[in-house]
Amino acid sequence: MNSVGSLRVAVIEDSALARKVIKNGLCASDDVELCASVGSTALALAKCADSVPDVVVLDLCMADEDWRSSLARVREAFPRARIVALAHGSVDGRAALAQALSAGADDTLERPESDADLCVVARAFGAELLARSRSRASRPALAALVASVAQSVAPTVLPRAARPKLSARIEVLAIGVSTGGPNALAEFLPALPADFPVPIVIVQHMPPGFTANLARNLNLRCSLRVHEATDGDTVRAGSVLIAPGDHHMELRRAYGAVSVTLHQGAPENFCRPAVDVLFRSVAATWGASSLCLVLTGMGQDGLLGAEVIGQAGGTVLAQDEPTSVVWGMPGAVVRAGLADAVLPLSQLAGEVDRRVRESRGLFARGA
Repeated sequence: MNSVGSLRVAVIEDSALARKVIKNGLCASDDVELCASVGSTALALAKCADSVPDVVVLDLCMADEDWRSSLARVREAFPRARIVALAHGSVDGRAALAQALSAGADDTLERPESDADLCVVARAFGAELLARSRSRASRPALAALVASVAQSVAPTVLPRAARPKLSARIEVLAIGVSTGGPNALAEFLPALPADFPVPIVIVQHMPPGFTANLARNLNLRCSLRVHEATDGDTVRAGSVLIAPGDHHMELRRAYGAVSVTLHQGAPENFCRPAVDVLFRSVAATWGASSLCLVLTGMGQDGLLGAEVIGQAGGTVLAQDEPTSVVWGMPGAVVRAGLADAVLPLSQLAGEVDRRVRESRGLFARGA
């Protein structure tokens, strides 16, 4: 951030009305300084030549620009800035958002397809954009932190005197994640082996449409099969199920099998899907055989669910602060004393695989 402590933000958006909505939302906070609000990447680079922004809000759907080129130019010009990519909810817009993280953006946010609709939800949209802008350090700074600690930091094991620790055979891995999640999952899931012996179920906070693209992109990277969950899916080893946007995901056991139930019950923690909903159902279905993992994310969704997992005798792991984009969700679990171990992202797959295999009498990979 800059020396006076304010958050310097540049907005690149070709709609004048949308720029006004974004400006009003960001500048509702006294510590935000708008250093540019312009309709093209070239104008932004010129205007910010002597006043480097901390955050760049970039519209991926500008009529006269290719978003990949714009994103690359912004990243090159401001390597330490946090880039929040925006796009409307069209097929092309959602596809761009799904690809933007791997192309250099730090976060994405879907905006209403029309400016009129954007004005209707202006306050909520502005608050969400401001929250995304305030997230932790940019990608280069995060990479440097990961590189400096990943090889040397041992797991921080926290005492769990409040409940007995059972030596149960782990039957499921449940993951809760939000801001920074697509990148975290893209590192964690491919690091798991093809013979990982238990099913994986995931709640990633995303709106409708995004989770299907996320699942497809992850499936291309992983040796496990990744797909967006549908109602009635059977939960089995070798598969990774991601809750669809705007639907809670719960698991139910019947006739010897566990299947997925999707519904649109009331949001929890302002979220649907919610991690707490998934974790509670995991605890009810597998009890002490549950392993849950809380990764990077804003807020505290997953805190109450992790408590239920712990009370059932299950195991709770959390991502550490230096490697989290936002240490809200995992931090809440750690501060509540619910985590059995806190590790950097680069070590989590190995730790999860080791715990699962040892609980099942199998040799850990590389042992």
